[in-house]
Order: sequence, then structure tokens, then C-alpha cells
Amino acid sequence: MTDDPIDLEINAYVDGQLDPDRRFAVETHLSRHPVRAAQVMDDLSVRSALALLTWDASPVKGEGKKPLAAQLNPRRKSLWRRAVPLGASFAGVAAAATGFAVITEGPPGYVNYAVTSHRIAMLRAHMDSQAETTHFDSQEIALRTRIAMPKFPQDWHVTDVQLFPTNKGPALLVAVRTEGGQKLSIFAVREKTDAPERPDAIREGEQSVAYWRRGDMSYALTGEEEPGAIDATAEALAQHRS
Repeated sequence: MTDDPIDLEINAYVDGQLDPDRRFAVETHLSRHPVRAAQVMDDLSVRSALALLTWDASPVKGEGKKPLAAQLNPRRKSLWRRAVPLGASFAGVAAAATGFAVITEGPPGYVNYAVTSHRIAMLRAHMDSQAETTHFDSQEIALRTRIAMPKFPQDWHVTDVQLFPTNKGPALLVAVRTEGGQKLSIFAVREKTDAPERPDAIREGEQSVAYWRRGDMSYALTGEEEPGAIDATAEALAQHRS
């Protein structure tokens, strides 16, 4: 049985300094503690923000790496932007490091919770000790949590349903598997955010997430596909009401 990690090891995990055995221990621990996992994601995103400050986007010899914006093929102007890391204020980090005020645009804070909870749900799917809940009663959830979910396509199969705490109250995550075998999650929280009414999609690590708002409800769809595919699915999902 692997011992639970101490705070020092979690900090080393954020810094990328753990061996595979202890990384697995930390990730297992975080999969069982969603609030702590969200804090760790915040720490990771701050590190990404600091890295961006020193990132040289100038062309290099050979193929090299293009700036992320140049690699994307947006379907419309506002799609797939990556102005700041999830869960971190890049403007605040940049201003502190350079002394200049920086104006940036990025996804609402709840999107960080959505990506973190999606990753936790994917971990749960591979852990015998973490039983998944496949029963989904949208009416009961709406009655008890005031969270309204979009209507899912008939060929989507619910694989897990979980409530997660956020600083704005409970949030709901429903993991699904499509007829084509895609693994997606839909995250919803009753919070009037500055998310757009039509979905926007961004890439966050190995996942893409599309986020949007309808009245006082904010949503995010997360999956492994490219941003364009996730955005198209979110567009269709946003048109359907329960």
C-alpha cells in the first residue's frame, strides 16, 4: 500500500521532481481529494504563467516550435484562445515580474475546476477502489442543487456522476461515453460568470475544454479531442435544454 504523500512531496510534484512511484501516490491522493487537487492545479498554472514570461516566441532554425496561437486553426475569431493559464491570473504574475500592467483575456475561473474534475473522473474510471455512479436523474439534481444540465444525445452513456465543491457552491460533473467511444465530461455550476453564451474552446494540456453560459448557469465540456471537435460538440449541446 502506498503511503499518502506529505505536503513536501506535493510541492515536489508541482515542481516535477518526483519519481514515477511517488507521482502515482500523489495523483492517487489528489483523485480522492478534489479540493486539494484544484489547489495543486492552481500551483501548476502559476508555474506555467512564470514560464510564459520567459518564453522566447521568436523563430528558431529548423522546424522549432511555433507560438501556440500560430499552431491553432480557429473556426471563428474568439475560439481556442490561450491568453492565461487556467486558475491563475497571468496579468497579475506578469505585472509583478515586470512592473507593467498587462491586460489579458482568459477563461472564467470555474473552467479550472472543470478540467481538474474531468481528470479526477478519468482516474476514478481506472481505480477499483473508486466506485463510479452511473445513475443520473437530472430532475432530482435540479431540485436539490438548482443545477440545470443540458439534454444529452440519446447515444451518450453516463459513466459517472459526481458533485464537487467550489467557492460558489456545489458543482456537478457528469462523465459520458459517446457511441463512438469518446470520453467526455460535462461540468455545471450555478454561477453567473463572464463565459460567452456561445461556447469557446481552448487546449489545456492533454484535454480540450469548451465553456459557455446560459443565464445563471455556467458549463464546460472537456475531452481528449482537439479544440475544434470539442467546440462543435459543445455548440450542439448548448442548443438543447433538459
